Amino acid sequence: MNKKQFTEHIGNIDERLVWQAEQLPNYRQQHRKKRLKGFAAVAAAVVLMVSSFSVGAFAFAREIVVEVPAKQETVTLEEINLTMLLPDGWSGKYSVGKNDQNYVVYNKQIREAVSDGTDPLDGGVLFYIVCYEEVMTAEQYEEKGYDFVGYRYLFSTRDKTYILCYASDVQWDVNDPEQEAVYQKMESEVKDIRFIVDNALID
Repeated sequence: MNKKQFTEHIGNIDERLVWQAEQLPNYRQQHRKKRLKGFAAVAAAVVLMVSSFSVGAFAFAREIVVEVPAKQETVTLEEINLTMLLPDGWSGKYSVGKNDQNYVVYNKQIREAVSDGTDPLDGGVLFYIVCYEEVMTAEQYEEKGYDFVGYRYLFSTRDKTYILCYASDVQWDVNDPEQEAVYQKMESEVKDIRFIVDNALID
């Protein structure tokens, strides 16, 4: 039934009233649309929360793992939780000893040739690692004047400070140029050593 038929059927009704009746909103349809929009908003919020939680968990909760190349020569000083990545060519040429709290790295052949074995810091010493049970910056360490020899401040962790100290005197037989060449080559490569502490690589 169209407007004209409707008007004739009911009687003489003003067409404006018929038009207004046709324009009445469909409240059920509006309510359904509003409910669907609400569900869509909740679903979008849930998706955002889940994705942000998973990204956060991936970025912050994963363990840092440092992969060391298979052929890389490494030394781990377990008591102070430090691993050293040594230069290529050091394999079989060095050894590590301990003197008090110092970890001494030395050339084995030179040690055997020049040392009587009584002093762990005598003969072939390339460097030694000292670990202090306190946190210090490089400036604080220098101010305290702990060492009288050349050293390199490595880093500090939450509760420790790591220092690399160089040998203070001649560590080879001065009459043996071959020993001197071997020692000086290894000594020149000490700067290339890299360190891992708490699974983090320190450059």
